[in-house]
Amino acid sequence: MDVCRKQNGFVLMLFIVVVVIVAALWVSTKHQSLISVFKNEELDQELYALKQVRKRLLNFATLQPEIYMTDSGSGNLEGSDKIPGVGYFPCPDLDGDGQTTGVEDNCGNPLLPASAEPQKTGFVPDPYLNVGLGSCNGAGVCTGYVPREISTYNIYFAPAGRYFYFLDERFSTQNTNYNNVGGVGPKRYAPLYPNRLGGDPLSATSSTDSFDPVLTLNGVGGYVAIIIDAGDDGLDAANNDGDYNFVSGTPDLSDSEGADQIVGITYEDWIALMAHRVCVEKGRIEGVDADYTDIDHALPHWYNDYNATTNPSGGNWRTWGIVCP
Repeated sequence: MDVCRKQNGFVLMLFIVVVVIVAALWVSTKHQSLISVFKNEELDQELYALKQVRKRLLNFATLQPEIYMTDSGSGNLEGSDKIPGVGYFPCPDLDGDGQTTGVEDNCGNPLLPASAEPQKTGFVPDPYLNVGLGSCNGAGVCTGYVPREISTYNIYFAPAGRYFYFLDERFSTQNTNYNNVGGVGPKRYAPLYPNRLGGDPLSATSSTDSFDPVLTLNGVGGYVAIIIDAGDDGLDAANNDGDYNFVSGTPDLSDSEGADQIVGITYEDWIALMAHRVCVEKGRIEGVDADYTDIDHALPHWYNDYNATTNPSGGNWRTWGIVCP
C-alpha cells in the first residue's frame, strides 16, 4: 500500500514538473513573441521618422527659389540673379551640432576618376577631409549628418547628429568646386540640370563632365543622397569605409542595436519632383494664361539658361522644359 502511494506521489510530482516546464516554455515563447512585436513596431516608427527626413530634404530641394527669395539677414528680397534654381540639398553637418557653418557651408569633393581610389570622390563629406570636429579631424574617415536646421530661413530637417548623410557633391546648395566665374554670386553648381547628369562616372575626365549620380545602395547606382539611421552603435563597417557604396542590412530582432536602416534619394525621385516644379513654372511664364510674362530668355532667372556672366543662377531649365506638356 505504501509502495502504491509512493508511486502515485512520484507520478503526480512528475506531472507537475512537466506542466511547469510546458508552462515556462509557453510563457517564454509568448514573451519572445511580444518582444518581436514591440521591436517590429519600434523599427517601423524609426523607418517612418527616417522617411520624414527624406521628405523634408526633397521639399527643400523643390522649393529652393522660394526659400532663398530673401536674404538671410534683413529679409530683403534678393535680385533674380541671386535666387538659386531648384534641386539643391543642404551640405552635411560635420560635427553634429545641427548647423552648417563655416567650412561646412562650402562642401565639396570633386570627382577624380583617375585617382587611386575614385570611389572616395564625387560626394560629400570628403572622407579625407582634415577639418571640422568629430570624425572630420584627419584621424579617421570623415562622415556627416543631416543638419538640424537652416536657422536663418526657419528650415528644420532632423535632430542634431541623429542621421548620417551623404550627398553627390553636385547637388549641394553651396560648393566651392563649382563657383561662378570670378568667385562672385552664389557658390552653386552651374548648371544643375538633367543633360549634365548622365554617363559613367568612371569615364569622366573631370568633375565638370556629365555623369550619373555617384552614390550606390546595395549595388544599385544613381543615388543623389543617402540617409542612414545607424542606431546607437554607429555605422556598420560597410558604410563607414569612406567610399560611395552603401549597404542596408536586415535588422536583427535579437540585437538591441540592429543593422543600419537606410533610405535614399535616387535621380528618378529627384527628377520627378523637379519636372513637376519646372513644368508648373513653365506654365506660369509661358502658358496661355501666364501669371507673368516678363521673364524672357535674356533676363536673369533660375528658370532661364545658365550664363556665367549674365545669369549665374540659371539652370537651363527653360531649354529642358520643352519636354513639359
